[in-house]
Amino acid sequence: MAKKAETAVVGKREQVSRPRRHLTVLAAVAGIVVSSGAGVSAGARQAAPSSAGMFHEQATKLGVKTCAGLYSALGGLVAQGAAHAVRTETDKRSPDTHIVQGAVGMTYDLPELKGQAAGVVIAAPRGQGCEGQFVRVAPFQKPCQQVVSYLPAGSVPVTNLSGVPLYEIGGGQGQAMLITSGASCVVVTITTGTQGP
Repeated sequence: MAKKAETAVVGKREQVSRPRRHLTVLAAVAGIVVSSGAGVSAGARQAAPSSAGMFHEQATKLGVKTCAGLYSALGGLVAQGAAHAVRTETDKRSPDTHIVQGAVGMTYDLPELKGQAAGVVIAAPRGQGCEGQFVRVAPFQKPCQQVVSYLPAGSVPVTNLSGVPLYEIGGGQGQAMLITSGASCVVVTITTGTQGP
């Protein structure tokens, strides 16, 4: 498959008004609002306008139409609260009928989360709609026992994968794996979404 790519300029860290200070960190941990089988909610479409705009601009510049909205919503969520840059790729011969993928580098400067993180955003046509997913890897300079408290209410551990706990994030917001790395915790978040029929 021949690929086309577009790289964005580093985005600005978003200032998101939140009633509680942990919600931006929850976005970094959980990727709030998009969930498997639930479609793209109004909250997801409004999640991070400047981030989502960057993802949308790159996708449409490469010729992606059908999945540009879902790709943008997932991209806005994966980068929420961080300065970031994205490189979007798709098939150059038929961009609107193949997967669109973004590699995202992020830098957080939040009270609870500082440093670099990375994400991958994918959206693909499915019938008359699209389905997609993002995976984010974010290191917290705190032990995993403390990071668990940042997960939304209703989050529960579901299994242990070779020593790595897997959590279902409250409210059907995806999954999180918490990996201990010395005194730190690396959080891998997986969130899926759909758009259209």
